[in-house]
Parts: sequence; C-alpha cells; structure tokens
Amino acid sequence: MDWKQEIVLCRDVAAIVGPVGGRAATTPASGRLLYDFVLHNRCGRVLELGFAHGNSTCYMAAALDELGGGSILTIDREAARLREPNIIELLAATGLAKYVEPIFAQSSYNWELLGLLERQRDGHTTRPLFDFVFVDGAHTWETDGLAFVLADKLLRPGGWILFDDIHWTIAASKAASGRRPTTVIDPAERVPQVGRVFALLVMQHPNYERFEVHGNWGWARKRRTRQEEALPEQAVSRLYETHS
Repeated sequence: MDWKQEIVLCRDVAAIVGPVGGRAATTPASGRLLYDFVLHNRCGRVLELGFAHGNSTCYMAAALDELGGGSILTIDREAARLREPNIIELLAATGLAKYVEPIFAQSSYNWELLGLLERQRDGHTTRPLFDFVFVDGAHTWETDGLAFVLADKLLRPGGWILFDDIHWTIAASKAASGRRPTTVIDPAERVPQVGRVFALLVMQHPNYERFEVHGNWGWARKRRTRQEEALPEQAVSRLYETHS
C-alpha cells in the first residue's frame, strides 16, 4: 500500500468536506482517524447511525476506496436531506457515492434497524453484518441505549463500536448555541447521556472489551471467537499514537 498516496486521498476528501458543518461536524483530524481505522482494520462493512452533512461518511468511504471495495449503511432523519450541502451532494463531490447507502428515516434509525434485524433473522439468532459501527446521532439515553442493543446483534465478533460525544450534554449544547435555558431545568439535560450508554451498557456488557476513551470518543471491541483471535488489527491506542 502506498502510504503517500493514501495521505493524498484523505487530504483530497478533507479539502472538500472540511469546511462543511461548522463546529459540530467531524473535523479533518477526526476524519483522518476514522479513515485510518477503517483502512488498517479492513472494515469492509460499516454501519453509521447519524450522518448530518455526511462528513464522517466521506472519510470512511475514502478508506473503502483505498481498500478497493466495501460498503457503508448510514442512517439519519429525513431532516438531514435539507442540510446544505447534504450527504448526497458531498458524496457526489468526493466521487465516493458508490460505497454508501444513505437512508433518510421518517422516524429514528432504530426503526430502520428493526427492518434490518428482521432481514438478518435466522431462526432464533441474527446473522451479523458489520465490522464497525459508528454512533453519532440522537445523543439521548432512550434512543442510543436501544441503538446499542440493536447494533450489537448486527456487529460481527471482533468488530468495533464507536460512540461520539460521550461528554456532550443538552444543557451545554444550548449554552454553546446561545439559546437561553428554560426556567425549570430538566435534570436529564445536564447528564452526558451517550456517556451513560457507554459506561452502563457497553462497558458492563460481557461480550465487549478493549474499552478506550479519547476525548469525546468511546471505543469498544466485541469479543472475538477463538478462530478470529489470530487475525491482525491495529489497536485504537496505537492509532492515536501515530496521530499525536
């Protein structure tokens, strides 16, 4: 693999999507981490829950392009279609649309996962599909707690799941956007709800290990079977070392 060519490809994507979305969007530095993770762990099937403009999607799709194939199923609300630019336009601009299936859900992504689970049903079990799951959507306990339960059934043994914004709170988001708080503060708005999902559901799950927190990102690996233990992978901690 030509490392220099790989860097140029990622920079090409960053030049297009980097300015999009402002502070809330995936930065070029974070995009490069996603790109390198997908590339070096050869994550051929990716599930993304929440895409907004599609910045993160494009970085991961660029890695699939470097690998020579793969697919990303990415889901967000119908309102994401109205973003300027939207994911369709960014994928067209980067030339990476062939790797991505974007779904604009009328309800939450959990309803779309219901249909996917039904299609993957095999008797009393689910046939897993994905090597990597990236959760960056609702940011609430109710939605993302269930999303983890559903995504777990679709994640292959040895696959990784990543949660964005594990320290994010609704209250801090309102303050950052200049919105005045209501007279009565809902206690839930002060709770980092994605962080609670990660701490109470993911880290306590018997089938997960290799927990790592870097900034606002929380990583976990689904335990491998014996046959998969010999397969190579690039540890998340090592990935961050190469970017420091």
